[in-house]
Amino acid sequence: MIEGFSVILALTKGISKLNDIGQRIKQIRKSNDLTQIEFSKLIGISQGTPSEIEKGKSKPAVETLQQLSKIFQTDLNWLVMDDFEKNSFSNLQVEMLVKVRELDSGIQNEILEFIEFKLTRLINKTTR
Repeated sequence: MIEGFSVILALTKGISKLNDIGQRIKQIRKSNDLTQIEFSKLIGISQGTPSEIEKGKSKPAVETLQQLSKIFQTDLNWLVMDDFEKNSFSNLQVEMLVKVRELDSGIQNEILEFIEFKLTRLINKTTR
């Protein structure tokens, strides 16, 4: 798994404005500082394929899309249809999610418990 890239983080870099699957794939590659050769080896495609996809001359295979989603933690709906705008997040929410993803699952669970505690307090406060 490549660290530091997710669709949500990508929103802060303006990816949601990319209107073509090839452009979105190129942004994933560039965001992870990969050459087309490194990228192709990582996802298991021939070396010339990323160039063809990024230029819009060919479309990626379903298997390629699945690999991209898995390796780069990318939402397939966004990747295929640019269907991420429905889930708009504030900059703070994006930052929180990115930072939480860097933590191990035990700490993530502690954070979830804390949020649930805060929400319970908030609900109890507003029902008084």
